[in-house]
Amino acid sequence: MDEDQDAIRQELERSLAPPITTVQLAYEIAMLLKSFGKKVDPRLPAQRLAEHVASRFTCKSEAIQRLIQYRPKELANLVHQAANLARQAAREDFERRFLPMIAAQKKVRRKINTQEERLLRSKQAKNRYEHLERSYIRKPGAIEREFSARSGLASLYPLPITGPCLDEIFHGGTCKMSGAVDSLQWLFGLSRKKLSMAKPPITKGREISYDYRAVLACMEALLKQAGPNAYWLPDPARRQIVLTGILFRARQEARPRIREAFERKLAPYLT
Repeated sequence: MDEDQDAIRQELERSLAPPITTVQLAYEIAMLLKSFGKKVDPRLPAQRLAEHVASRFTCKSEAIQRLIQYRPKELANLVHQAANLARQAAREDFERRFLPMIAAQKKVRRKINTQEERLLRSKQAKNRYEHLERSYIRKPGAIEREFSARSGLASLYPLPITGPCLDEIFHGGTCKMSGAVDSLQWLFGLSRKKLSMAKPPITKGREISYDYRAVLACMEALLKQAGPNAYWLPDPARRQIVLTGILFRARQEARPRIREAFERKLAPYLT
């Protein structure tokens, strides 16, 4: 009980009466004095200093200190309620001032008159979606980021450092070709043109996805490219670390059939 009271008091001290730091105050004074030059009336910088730093000082209120000391829970509840009321008032003010402006500027979608126009709009929408999906490529990919040794920590981790990005594939799941996460582009950090070897595709309605076989097909094709111009894992040492981590994770997470496939395909590239 006393520990809870002390924690509430400390939080109220930080939120209601935060002290100004001497470092910040010294910096503000130095910057302001520097702007005056050498020969100035001392009353001028004194006045400017007062105006400049007055808002940063806190006036120690005995009443607030007594409330913090003897009624910390009640005061904390009041502060919380006041913050909620302020957020509610800000939201209502925003809705009152800006929502009518947004509604007035809302564009009315023009009615489609012909079948040709309908097809054109559908194609344009699909092209916009495809552009956004394909344009998201983060380098390096998730596999290289998660299965690479972190500098300075290798001695603390005797086992290979791994990550969860391939767990869905190890469990028999699938991923898309492109997208911000859970896609082949996200895993490898490469454009879909460089991942054209991903086969076989799994078609379900209009959606196309890829399982462990496509991931292994990409890995095998990319690992055949060696040297500094390789698209994926050009550094030999980094390549060994990543492949070792993938196989280590596969033995922990993958289904037996999938684990055997990964070991069979990747083992020849481990030296």
